[in-house]
Amino acid sequence: MSFWEFEATNDVAVRTVDETYTYQQLYQKINDICFPLTKKELVLLLCGNTIEIVAAYLAALRSNHAVMLMSADTNKELLESIVTQYQPKWIIGNMSFEGYKKTELFAVREADIEVSIHPDLAVLLSTSGTTGSQKFVRLSYENVQSNAESIAQYLELNADERAVMNLPMSYSYGMSIINSHLQVGASILLTDESVMAKSFWTLVEEQQATSIAGVPFTYQMLQRIGFMKMDLPHLKTITQAGGRLSEKLVRAFGEYAHANDKRFYVMYGQTEASPRMSYIPPKNILEKAGSIGITIPGGELSIADETGELIYRGANVMMGYAEFLTDLEKADECGNVLYTGDTAEVDEDGYFTITGRMKRFIKLFGLRINLDDVEKKLEAQFHVSLACTGNDDKLVIAVESDEHIESMKTSIEALYKLHKSAFKIVVLEAIPRFANGKTDYRTLREAVL
Repeated sequence: MSFWEFEATNDVAVRTVDETYTYQQLYQKINDICFPLTKKELVLLLCGNTIEIVAAYLAALRSNHAVMLMSADTNKELLESIVTQYQPKWIIGNMSFEGYKKTELFAVREADIEVSIHPDLAVLLSTSGTTGSQKFVRLSYENVQSNAESIAQYLELNADERAVMNLPMSYSYGMSIINSHLQVGASILLTDESVMAKSFWTLVEEQQATSIAGVPFTYQMLQRIGFMKMDLPHLKTITQAGGRLSEKLVRAFGEYAHANDKRFYVMYGQTEASPRMSYIPPKNILEKAGSIGITIPGGELSIADETGELIYRGANVMMGYAEFLTDLEKADECGNVLYTGDTAEVDEDGYFTITGRMKRFIKLFGLRINLDDVEKKLEAQFHVSLACTGNDDKLVIAVESDEHIESMKTSIEALYKLHKSAFKIVVLEAIPRFANGKTDYRTLREAVL
């Protein structure tokens, strides 16, 4: 049975700060939305972590419509251009658009437009957060269902789980938490609060949360607020994805987990894979701290001989991309194969380690510089948050403090044999990040180059 076709039981499905909803009550909310079934259409959800949005997401899947997930905080101009480009039939969210009539539950397109959508298309997820692109990943019903099953299997999820869901639902990591926990009949604790908020921890304690998920920035914040000294007897699992976590923090949280009878999973994925591709089993987290782990159940990772690119094969690989409305009628273009764009190596135990991005390179005075490698080495040496960008004229390192600038300059000269004129270090009040916590390299380049 798929995660969107759950049984209407009296078990708790969703908890918010104020309300508790059983699977029966969630089922009723889904039925209340009732998208017409005359033909396959596109539903646009302006997502916040609310029961109404979760119900609308599931209602769209149950009705065999395609659902586009966008953050409610998305830039208004971008949203308007997406609505113009993709012409969704229904829009759910507190925003008005020209050509749409508001009803009690959603806004409906007034014009009767002939739209052709492939029968397998289930979910559309943006490739670039809340700013900048009309490009979407096309995910099929099989894509999202197979990944929900794989995640539930390797995380050993069951109906007793109470997972905190404070990541954006429009972000593939957040979506996967909902999918995988509904798959096993577990409970989801919905909140928009940050781990920095006292109310977040009140929810964790009062609802006896069993798991917390986070991106690298989340774990930097957890360390800062003294998470490892908290008394959280019900918490048994912490998971990390959404980009590389420094090896120092992987080890720190791995040691914390081992010492406190908890499980710490470091995971690797991309939206294009619905989104998970690999994980480090908790028992090996310290031994394999610098890796992305082993392949998820049902998947296969390999490395291209000529380029060193990491290649993934599995039923969760996207159908392809969409940039225009006409792309929604396209069939699967990937054949279950994803070229990740990451370079990697594999050890004798089958654990993969990312060595860089295929496109994250610059060439200075004939020397090929891997920007991810620069970040990794400087973070390991100075234990600060930083981000690298640049062009073939200059390497730019952005930091949020001037504390280590001189030492960092010396280190860069020694590591890469670069003259001082070939790089610069800039101090920013905050490194630009997307809502999902990943570095916004496009904005960073515009700010420092």
